[in-house]
Amino acid sequence: MGEGYQALYRTWRPQSFADLVGQPHVTQTLTNAIQLGQVAHAYLFCGPRGTGKTSAAKVLAKAVNCLSPIGAEPCNVCAVCQSIREGTNVDVEEIDAASNRGVDEIRQLRDKVQYAPANLKRKVYIVDEVHMLTPEAFNALLKTLEEPPAHTLFVLATTEPHKIPATIVSRCQRFDFRRISPRDIRDRLGVVCKDEGWRCEEDSLWRIADIADGGLRDALGLLEQTAAYGGGHITTEDVAQVTGGVDARALLSLVEALWRKDLQGALQLLLDWYMAGKDAARVVHDVVEALRDILVVKLSKGNEEEVLRPGYRELADQCEIPWLLTGVQKLGETYVHLRFVDQPRLALEIAVLELASWEPIRVGGLAPVASAAAASAVPAAPAAPARLRKTPVVTPANLSTAQAGTGETAVVGGTGPGLENSPPKTKQGLSPPAQPSVARPMTGVSGRKKQVLKELQDQANPVLMGLLQQRWEQLLGEVQRVRSQAYGWLKTGSLVLMTEDVAVLAFAFQPQRNAVMKPAERAAIEQGLSTVMGRPLQVLALLRTDWEQFCAETDGTEKSLTGNPGNEENTNTDDLASRAIHLFGREVVEVRED
Repeated sequence: MGEGYQALYRTWRPQSFADLVGQPHVTQTLTNAIQLGQVAHAYLFCGPRGTGKTSAAKVLAKAVNCLSPIGAEPCNVCAVCQSIREGTNVDVEEIDAASNRGVDEIRQLRDKVQYAPANLKRKVYIVDEVHMLTPEAFNALLKTLEEPPAHTLFVLATTEPHKIPATIVSRCQRFDFRRISPRDIRDRLGVVCKDEGWRCEEDSLWRIADIADGGLRDALGLLEQTAAYGGGHITTEDVAQVTGGVDARALLSLVEALWRKDLQGALQLLLDWYMAGKDAARVVHDVVEALRDILVVKLSKGNEEEVLRPGYRELADQCEIPWLLTGVQKLGETYVHLRFVDQPRLALEIAVLELASWEPIRVGGLAPVASAAAASAVPAAPAAPARLRKTPVVTPANLSTAQAGTGETAVVGGTGPGLENSPPKTKQGLSPPAQPSVARPMTGVSGRKKQVLKELQDQANPVLMGLLQQRWEQLLGEVQRVRSQAYGWLKTGSLVLMTEDVAVLAFAFQPQRNAVMKPAERAAIEQGLSTVMGRPLQVLALLRTDWEQFCAETDGTEKSLTGNPGNEENTNTDDLASRAIHLFGREVVEVRED
């Protein structure tokens, strides 16, 4: 690099309104104001980094002072435009509020604005990162903004407008700069590459545009770094090497291997990435993004998304939407948990193998549905069977028996794990006379647990379930308001079944399920359910694998799970003790009279 070398983003800084990329609402308004002679005394430019806020401020400074303007555009040839571009004009002052945030600096500014400009029509003060000013500094700036001299123009720029006092905002014309679209960034990068004489692959520019996340400055910096790495030849592999990510083609190869259940090929790709020094968290992030992009291409009706993501259409045509949703959720959960595990590589490989082994589940002869892991905001659950026979009501008191594999003791008519402070109710809302309790824990995937789930499924209310799915975001908000910890656990679960009295939630991991059934968390969730649904509801949490196994084992069957079909002596009674004996057997139920 030569002695006078400038960074690419400085070399390609916009010098006119026409050069500003992706902000037509800003350029149109400012050019109209200049042409009509209605330029305000103060502007507030808000928006993400790298979207052109400071560049627009400098173009505005040139436009209001240019000696030979071309319409509303500065000529960029006269002495005034040249001096502003080079930063040597004393009447255009750029202030970094992050390092000059005190009241003393603003007082000095307030004193200077009273003097007439030295050689321009208007003095221009560009205050960058203005939200960093102290409250005292804002107070000192307020009077100047309210009644500024006619020869003064203020441009305040910030990435965090919510931190600016309303008294300051109300005295400015506010412009919100938007994230620049990937297409606009890619087009700009193509112009830069052509002018710089760099060779580039089409895919590589799209990849840079995606990584930049709407910031053109970030995109130019990444392009410059990649060009230096590749010696003027920019490829997708080079972009992956520079950013620490995974090459887009390799990501598509992994997704294809998972879809075809090629476990060996998928593990080999992961091994290659580890040997190349890739971080497990970054790999998961990139794979989730690839699955999301494939899903977007699959759902897109036109060709726009295919152009933005070349090479994705063929794979999108192969993969099913439930499988893609399952992958996004499974790997998204893995991404969240990677920070808590000692061996992130192992966690990633397990998640990938689970996705490769995914199969759709058929329940009750219905059309295939995704496994419980495949979901959107609230994963859809298998619908209840059309037949709704009269069966013993499963009360909240015996729901804890369905917690397979937890080693919990089921307690009927009292308190116990997952049912603390939740006394059972009869149809009349009164406590039953007997308090039977189960003497030994329920472990494994037992027939009794399947029986409870079967009876819950027979009592399923699809109308209530659909209503809760529609109000799921509202439920999350209610729970977060009551108890943020319960909200954190709840949003990792899936609604899989619902009856008149019970909402059944499935969780991927045992700690999540156990946390939801703790007294404080469970009470907060049930309070939120009651508020959102307008009726008292209780929660049953179980492992997602148990639910999937139950669905698989009851696929299309009409078998009775009541144990001894010939013994019907207690099945139609509403007495809680009799139902407990019927469900769990006489040998494990002890009836005590309190």
